[in-house]
Amino acid sequence: MKFTGRYTAATAKALKGSPRLVCQVTEDGTIYVCNGFLLCTMNPPEYAATVQGFTCCEPGNWTLDKDGKHEDDAHKLDLVRLYADTLKANADAQPLQRSPLTVQTPKAAAVCYYNAAADFAAIYDTKFIAALHPAAQLRTTSAISAAVAYCDDEPFAVVMPIKAEPETVRAVRAFFTEADGNNAKTGEADKLRAELAQSQEEAATLRGDLYRAANEIDELKNKLAELHETKMEQPAAEAVEPKTAAEIIAARWAEVDGLTATIKGATTAAPVVWLAGDTKPHEKEIEAAGGKWSGKKNAYYFRVA
Repeated sequence: MKFTGRYTAATAKALKGSPRLVCQVTEDGTIYVCNGFLLCTMNPPEYAATVQGFTCCEPGNWTLDKDGKHEDDAHKLDLVRLYADTLKANADAQPLQRSPLTVQTPKAAAVCYYNAAADFAAIYDTKFIAALHPAAQLRTTSAISAAVAYCDDEPFAVVMPIKAEPETVRAVRAFFTEADGNNAKTGEADKLRAELAQSQEEAATLRGDLYRAANEIDELKNKLAELHETKMEQPAAEAVEPKTAAEIIAARWAEVDGLTATIKGATTAAPVVWLAGDTKPHEKEIEAAGGKWSGKKNAYYFRVA
């Protein structure tokens, strides 16, 4: 499975279909993204790889719903405080053990977990679990409370549970707890549980190794990118002019104070240049140049044929 930092290729899919997506950025540059079921903390590379592609929005304080992007009501849900309160509530929670059992709820397929210390079972939507790094570990104090996801003992996301039916709880508990003393298969069950525990430990170690290797690869990529940029730097008078129509359009509007231009589909036959920032003072000029307004994205764009 491909992943960037602490998130996977499935993160975008888990967030993209949400009726409402909220983004907030703190002064230290931490990006918070929440769809009501999954709350992620991200750094810029993680955001660019998982969220920016389908929102066409830079990190900021905004809400995205069926009516488009809104920047005036993002503060109504304080993601920073919500995340901090959840961490505090689960500070003493024991790690959950993942069960190989999966169940189908009325809303979605779910993954089952068990907390041996508190003797409760909790289940979570498979798409939100798949959105987290393979080495992620969940911790929560109850089956109905939000769980905090950790990677290398560092918290990075919060995921909401699904209501578990009584039969599901019994099945998960039976899988992890000691079998009845009169059960002739007690020895076999103990053996299976020991094998599962060993497999989970080995898998967790492997996932941790992959996570660290991925970070090392990202660091190498960043260093190579820096070396490439240094090598390609030229004096302003010798700057290379844009070659494609999309690059020419993007360069023209990127020079306007308060505006940024992003090219979507640059390698396709019909790329689109999106403008972000304070476009209101330049509306007439943008429209005269062929710019179109997207109510859904709440932004102007130029489509290059």
